[in-house]
Amino acid sequence: MKSLKAWLESLSSRERRRAERQEPVHLVAYYWDGAAPAPHEVRDISSTGLYLATNQRWYPGTQVMLSLQRVGAAETDPDRSISVNAKVVRAGADGVGLSFIVPEKQASETNKAPYSGADRRSFQKFLRSILKNRGQAIIEYILLFPMLFILVVNVVNYGGFFFAWITVANAARAGVNYAALGGASVGSLGSATASQISTLIAQDISSLPNQASLAVNICRKDSSTVTALSGTCSSIPADAEPSSFVLLSVDVTYTYQPFIPAGFNFPNLKVYATIPPTSIHRRAVMRVIQ
Repeated sequence: MKSLKAWLESLSSRERRRAERQEPVHLVAYYWDGAAPAPHEVRDISSTGLYLATNQRWYPGTQVMLSLQRVGAAETDPDRSISVNAKVVRAGADGVGLSFIVPEKQASETNKAPYSGADRRSFQKFLRSILKNRGQAIIEYILLFPMLFILVVNVVNYGGFFFAWITVANAARAGVNYAALGGASVGSLGSATASQISTLIAQDISSLPNQASLAVNICRKDSSTVTALSGTCSSIPADAEPSSFVLLSVDVTYTYQPFIPAGFNFPNLKVYATIPPTSIHRRAVMRVIQ
């Protein structure tokens, strides 16, 4: 039962819809106005009427023959289009509202009036096909949404991984360039300490998260003698001219953590919805004149 207030509001309202309107409906309407038929958007529709986006402003009571057609339906679909009579009941700023004139039964071929539209049974079948397709589209969207979400998460996380990889590589290169500056450089610059090199690398990766995972190993190889300036040294490549050059190696390791952690991860099975925490290792080596 409606409350007294709701009943009074319904009396004072100009809205006279007798059935619930459905929107959006992906439906267009054609009518003949003397020119070539053109599609007009159907804003909403119910079993009793529709609202048509059009520049026409017919007088209330004007009868119009409409050809309703589903957007995107195959030409072989029997429920692709239907013709129906309608009467103008109101006009809006961007179109008109029409009420359907649908007979209970289609007249026989001998008694059929000119331009008669579909009967109620055929029209109800057409409306059901519209609502069925609309519901199917909603279900498809619901099923597709998790995949779209995972896709967006992976685009962000893999983009962040490549950004981190480039940043770490640049930091290692900058660190070894800085380490190579010494007495042989223009202006007789002093040799950089391991602490200064590590600070420079830390500054270069300051834009990355999880900075605590940064590990820097700085090594010096003079002939066959390897000196660890910071961290540990292993697998330092041999120089082709060990008597003329000293090798400086800056080894940077960083663990990338995804920007957006996603659920549905099974580490024991090595199954991840997005990229797992990944170690990035870059080494830069430079020759220094003894």
